Amino acid sequence: MLIEPRLREIRERLLKMAEIAENMIDNAVKSIVEHNPEYLKYIEENEDVIDTMEVENESFIITTMARYQPEAKYLRILAMDLFVNRDLERIGDHAENIKEHAESILQKPKIKEYVDLPVMSELTVNMLKDAIKAFSEMDTELARDVIKRDDKIDALEEQIIRELYTYMVEDPSTIKVALRLIDVVKNIERVADIATNLAEEVIYMKEGKMLRHQEVDED
Repeated sequence: MLIEPRLREIRERLLKMAEIAENMIDNAVKSIVEHNPEYLKYIEENEDVIDTMEVENESFIITTMARYQPEAKYLRILAMDLFVNRDLERIGDHAENIKEHAESILQKPKIKEYVDLPVMSELTVNMLKDAIKAFSEMDTELARDVIKRDDKIDALEEQIIRELYTYMVEDPSTIKVALRLIDVVKNIERVADIATNLAEEVIYMKEGKMLRHQEVDED
């Protein structure tokens, strides 16, 4: 069908956008872990890019709906494309939030060596990569695997925040930086939530069933 090349183009656009969003998160966190503001340049260079891509992709998808008046199967795919497009832009927003906190954090000495933070960031970015891959290939097995990983992110979030509160109690001079770091951790956790939502949407699209975390864990 004539619509299929159009669908492939939309998929390619979204995959390119996803790569930028993933790198934005990765660089934002690296700037904090390595105490190096150079990583923030990537976010600055791409924050407008990802916003523009979101607008252009949405227009392209909606135009496709109007022009081709697709049957239900293709309409569901296009609806999911809109969902993914919106969420990738939200990930860019979270990267920008982390960048703003990083700019403040980098003005102060490190309060500790950040060990769990890069682990949490790497796991989250990998969740996002695999959620996008599951979306691209409609791979429900991979999507289920992504959903299961969310518990690890939640545990790391709780662990890091608990440790930061301990630092604040023991040394009040760390409060400003620690509070910024807590917000960074919360932004990373929200990106993991977005990856989980994308994976759940893949399962819904392929099987007509929207799974929740506990349902996946029980399988």
